[in-house]
Order: sequence, then structure tokens, then C-alpha cells
Amino acid sequence: MRRLRFRLTISGAELQRYYTGRVSALTVMTEQGLRLQLPLHHFRRFVGHTGLNGRFEVVLDEGNALRQLQRLEG
Repeated sequence: MRRLRFRLTISGAELQRYYTGRVSALTVMTEQGLRLQLPLHHFRRFVGHTGLNGRFEVVLDEGNALRQLQRLEG
């Protein structure tokens, strides 16, 4: 298993553009220096009134398939 962490700050207005169907994935730069592309639907449960904000951790299996995505405290 591999754990990667990253930060996201996307405003509510900007997110509307994503959810109109034009964008199906987010590309992030991890704290480990890797570029990671994740399907946008995995982030829906983290969207609030101000948009999508926070520090996140993704857990990937040996084949780089997404096993877990969580928002971290702080």
C-alpha cells in the first residue's frame, strides 16, 4: 500500500465548472512530488459551501488503484 498526501483549495464557483461535465478528474501534486490524477466523483462527499478545501490522503494498492481517500485534520 502506498499513501500520498496533497492539499486542495477550489472555490465553490470553480467547482461548478467541474461538475457541469467538462472535467472528470482532478490532477494534484502530492507532497511527495508526484502528479496524481483522481476521478472527480471521489471528492463529492468533501464539497462544502465554500468549495473543496483541505489536506487529503489517498491510499493506493500495489497496482496504483485507489483504495481510500480521506480528508486529514489540520
